[in-house]
Amino acid sequence: MQATVACGLIGAGSYFGVGWLLGSGAIGNGLEQEPVELEASILEEPNDYVADIRAAAQYARERWSYAEHRRELDGVDLDANEDKALAMLGDEPTVESFRQAITFFVAGLHDGHSGVTYATTGASALPGRYRWPFTLTEVAEGILILGVADGLEDLERGDLLLAVDDRAIEEWIAEAEHRAFASTDSSRRRRAIDEMARWDDAESHRFRVQKNDGTVTTVALPLIRSFEKIPEPSLLESERTHRMLEGEIGYFRPGNFSPPRNSGWPGPAEGRDAILAESYAEFDAVIGELRSAKAFILDLRGNPGGTDLLGQFLVDCFVDKDYIYFQLSALGKNGWRDFHPLGSSAPKGKHSYAGKPIAVIIDDYTFSTADNAAAALDAVHPDAVFVGRPNGAGTGAPRPFVLPRTKTTIYFCTQRVKTPAGHMGEGISIALDVPVKWTREDVLQGRDPDIAATIAALSK
Repeated sequence: MQATVACGLIGAGSYFGVGWLLGSGAIGNGLEQEPVELEASILEEPNDYVADIRAAAQYARERWSYAEHRRELDGVDLDANEDKALAMLGDEPTVESFRQAITFFVAGLHDGHSGVTYATTGASALPGRYRWPFTLTEVAEGILILGVADGLEDLERGDLLLAVDDRAIEEWIAEAEHRAFASTDSSRRRRAIDEMARWDDAESHRFRVQKNDGTVTTVALPLIRSFEKIPEPSLLESERTHRMLEGEIGYFRPGNFSPPRNSGWPGPAEGRDAILAESYAEFDAVIGELRSAKAFILDLRGNPGGTDLLGQFLVDCFVDKDYIYFQLSALGKNGWRDFHPLGSSAPKGKHSYAGKPIAVIIDDYTFSTADNAAAALDAVHPDAVFVGRPNGAGTGAPRPFVLPRTKTTIYFCTQRVKTPAGHMGEGISIALDVPVKWTREDVLQGRDPDIAATIAALSK
């Protein structure tokens, strides 16, 4: 049995699914590298768990693309992280202490594309057998219960979660952040809120909540199995959708940028445009249908990415000139190569949409290819306005590394990506023109304050 944890992607379900990312359009040079030759002291280490923590640290030192950048950005220290992970193993390392230690080390990279896949058999290899009987989201007033399990009468949608087992909810969040795989503090917090409720080894907890009428109560509840679904009205549309809004404002939510399933992706580079032909045609049709709009909303909330071929095709629809989409650097025999700009030539007049105002809605789950597309529009579109919350700011080419003893697989980025403006996109969110916080009433009344704020901004 394999247990895959925390790739940090909402589209893949934060704990399951890293492999589909390996088809990203950002991947090219740099994946085919010479294998890392592990140090003799690692190969001779008698304890398998100690050896694999040290192997993970060596892989990161020699192949991780953002070691220097993350050290400068937010103080990521590979040596210190390795020492802490080894200390977490304890005097007599176990499967459980290894799981916690390797998760801590890889999450500590602050690389949104990182992850861990355990190859250890047994229930203890899983991130948690139970889940809390509700789902959570953050609003201006606090941590809100969003959906509740069937038959649960003690809690209801809209209650605010204050504490669990007499520990303030902020303590739980801070602890979960050390296990959350994300590129920014804000996206790490959002994933922590989501994941601490989804994977737990306890069978019950005491939950203190503030009810909708302001009263505070504590209820003891059993947890449910981690695989059980909880009914939850979606806050966002998930499918690809478009429409004309009031005021002649075009709206397009492209959905994720993944290629069609079972299409043979990635395959040879020369065959990828054919695989994406239907998606290209859909994007063309939407922009063509909305060409009469006076302004345009591009909704990238919750977009986990996919291939940059689709991201770049979408940006082409709004730009009427040659431009740089992003810049890449791969690791060669003599170190990291110079950054190479990948550009595009948008056919003049293709959609007659270039030059009109555009607003891009983003949030903490705007990630990977969606980050790249947003950064490109920020750099090359003169009228782009950004609304919502800071984007996930994770960009790069994830690659798997199999640890020699436990056969656990770890993932992290192996290409460096710069924005068209020439700075690293990893871990640095796009500056918001209109920041928006959802409220309790927004959720309960089914309002979308992001779209309301975007329409107001475009109307100005």
